[in-house]
Amino acid sequence: MNYFEIHKIRYGWFEVCFAPHGNESGWLLNSDYLGCDAPALFLGALADMLEGKSHEEWLCWQDEPGAAVLRLELCGNDILVGIYYSDKDSLELPFSGSELAHEAKELAYRGTFEARRILDDIIVQFGLYEDGNGLKLYNKNWGDFPVKEYQRLKKCAEKVNKALGKYDKMFCFSY
Repeated sequence: MNYFEIHKIRYGWFEVCFAPHGNESGWLLNSDYLGCDAPALFLGALADMLEGKSHEEWLCWQDEPGAAVLRLELCGNDILVGIYYSDKDSLELPFSGSELAHEAKELAYRGTFEARRILDDIIVQFGLYEDGNGLKLYNKNWGDFPVKEYQRLKKCAEKVNKALGKYDKMFCFSY
């Protein structure tokens, strides 16, 4: 069962889904219209939490003209995900930061995921676009692949899973 999936990268749009095959799914769509690199911010926010720099992150996913606010929280061995609708247009919101908590109006999705499992899915999904034709598609339809953030997250994921299994560069973890 997948906990995270990159659904589409096309013509300046980036779409992801949490729990894509569950009873309830959380969808996020971001446009590159305002220059918000939500995928890079997402990977960086996860790495920040796993490195102990924060326990909670707020990110704006900019639709046109609306916006969704993504809340990530690290609670022990779990990552809590909340997706909220905002009353404001994405043009009026910062790309990230705790001030987005005040803009999170209506809860659209809530999920709790075991950190090592959702990290595995996130790393595998982004890994499909790290090189080759995947990288060409990513760069053509979105922008530069977030190499720095992706590598940081992979290192963090390795530490999370160190006691639980062997690290595998292709699939991140093996169980």
